[in-house]
This record gives sequence, structure tokens and C-alpha cells, in this order.
Amino acid sequence: FILPPRQSCQGQDERFQSGSFSSARLAYDQIWTMDETVQPLFPVPSCVVFARKRAVSKPMPDKVRAYSGTLPLRDAPEDVADGCLTVEEGVDKPTAAKFTGGSKYRAQFLNGATLFPRMLCLVEKVVATSRLGMASATPHVRSRRSSLEKKPWKNLHGIDARVEEEFIRPILLGESILPYRVFHPFEGVIPVDGDGKVLSSNAAAERGYVGLLEWMQKAEQVWNVHQYSTSQFVDQLNYFGKLQSQFPIPALRIIYSKAGIQPAACILKDRTAIVDHKLYWSQLSNLNEGLFLLAIFNSEVARSRVEGMQSKGQWGARDFDKVMFNLPIPLFNEKQSLHLELAKAAEEAETVAAVVEFADGVKFQRARRLVREALADSGVSQRIDKLVAKLLDKVK
Repeated sequence: FILPPRQSCQGQDERFQSGSFSSARLAYDQIWTMDETVQPLFPVPSCVVFARKRAVSKPMPDKVRAYSGTLPLRDAPEDVADGCLTVEEGVDKPTAAKFTGGSKYRAQFLNGATLFPRMLCLVEKVVATSRLGMASATPHVRSRRSSLEKKPWKNLHGIDARVEEEFIRPILLGESILPYRVFHPFEGVIPVDGDGKVLSSNAAAERGYVGLLEWMQKAEQVWNVHQYSTSQFVDQLNYFGKLQSQFPIPALRIIYSKAGIQPAACILKDRTAIVDHKLYWSQLSNLNEGLFLLAIFNSEVARSRVEGMQSKGQWGARDFDKVMFNLPIPLFNEKQSLHLELAKAAEEAETVAAVVEFADGVKFQRARRLVREALADSGVSQRIDKLVAKLLDKVK
């Protein structure tokens, strides 16, 4: 079978690599690889894996057939491709990124909540608060729509309701953060009570939350008709417990974006904000620890050292997930002068990032670039890179 381009032979799924699944066993025969130099083909590295169903699984072979060369046209006939491409047999299989070992910080970071579909989670206020304050307790909200929505959700009507203020929270998506600062929080209906319990419409009714009941009934109705699985809407929101695990919300958190070509991380002091699955987060023991990690996560040195472990897209290496923790990042130690130097430099970087001004409507990609340029102009990013390199080389 042919793997989609993003699932090249550098896949990170151990079960897939082994051929052993709960419902089937695969015996892999051979692998053909085509890196980004084989053009025109896919805009990203790709491969073909040959396997057969068998009673006993057989893992992927360690050697592959590697193709290189340039094609005269996309979808070239086989005889034409044979004359243009060079084939090398017995090449070592591309090394998969490892997801164990490295830094002890790996286990401390959690993925944010799966707030999807967006139209049932993210909202915008319909009317301003009344002078009498009546609307402030149960503001009128409606689904926030986006051009990025996909079918079937993009073709559906949004929902609206008056929802109790306590269930309307700031939401941080991947696009909500820049290096060293929060950029643009969104708002969403988060059906979690003071005890950290995720509430369905029935649970909202039992507790007397009339506004939340209305929103959840409408959301559940849409979900039940158009969902792709048999899960309930509250199970989707709390997928693998990633929503409930954020409660009680810590006073101090560090968050970083899981996707992108350039890293972005910042410290979060808002005890009402919810972190979406496009971000990873961890509670911090103290501010200096957060600043120490900020310096590393946002550094060019760290990015360049994990580049070979990242998945590759049309524009090169992207997606961080927990790849950063393959680096030997030590636990923060107040007694280590180098750790404190990094924290101090990150604090300076926060100050620089905080005063960068943006035009109205600027996209987060450009905002991130402007912040990085300001950090470079100030010289702080270069100093941080030197300190991060010293730290990582010292731990080796």
C-alpha cells in the first residue's frame, strides 16, 4: 500500500512499524523511499510500503529501495520514470525520531484539550453588556466561524445561547502565542464546573445551569447528527482527559506550539484560560524555571538540533510535539549559574517582545516574525543561543 506523504518511512508509530495490530498482523516485504529531491512528485518526502496479511507479523525491513532523480512530468509512465530515476538497493531505512529518553521534562508536558469542532466550542459575543449588568451574568454568544472550517461543519448553521459567564473562558490556540508573549486569545464555551467536572446537557440541567444547558443541547444535537464516531460530545471535549486535566488551573504555566517551522513558547499567568490541543503545557514550580525553559524552547540552537527529528512538509521540517525533549534539557536548578543566566536572558526577551507593535489584523505568522526580528536586533536572541548551546553541550 502507498503511504500518504506525511506518513513516510520515518513514522513514529511503534505498532505500525512492527506490523502487529489488535485486529490484524502484517508481514512487511519491502519499502521504496522517495525523498524531496524526486520531483515532480509529492511536495514532501514519501514512500511505498509493501505488506501482506499473515498469521505472524514481520516488522519493517531495515533496508529499503531508495529512488532519486528528476521526472520530466508528474504521473510519468513507468517506462519513462525508469529511465529518469536512479535506484539504489539495500539502503538503510531512514531513522525514526525517538520519543523516549532525553529530558525528564518530557513527562511533565501535556497536550491541550481537543476543542473540535471549533463551531461548537469557540464563540463571539453577540451584544455588549447592558448598563444594568443583566447581560454580564449570561452573555449572548454565538459560534465563531472561520474560513478554515472543513466539511461537514463549514456548511452548518452556527448555534447561539445565553451562557453563564463562568463557562465562557479565554481559549489559547496555536495561533494565540508568539515567542515570549501571548498574542490573541479566543473565547469559548467550556462546560466545566468548579470541581473540574465536564458537564453534559443533562449534568448542566441537574445543576441548574439554564444557559449552559441550552448551549450543550444545541451542540450535542449537531454533534450527534454529524459526528464521525460514536463518542458523546463531552467525551470529544475531554478526549483522553485533556480538558479535565487542566483543572484546577495552575497559577503559572508554560505553553508552546506543537506545530510550525519556528518554535514559539511563552509563560501563561491567566488562571481562567484553557489550552487547546495545538499547544503543550506544563505547570511551573517557579517563574525562573519557566524563563529557563522559554529560553531553550524559543532558541534557534534548539530548533536546529531537532530539525532532523521532525516530520517534513512542503517547506521543510515542521511540527515539534515533544521532539524538543530528545535534547538533554536538564531540570532547572537555582544553584546553577548557567540556568539563572538563561532565565535572566529570557526575562529580557520577554520585555523586548512585549513592546513590539502590530498593525490591526496582522496574522500570527507575521507577528511571530516581527518578534523574532526585534529579539535579533536587540542582541538577546544571539546571547540566548550561545547560552543554550553551552547548556546542551555541557550535559552531553
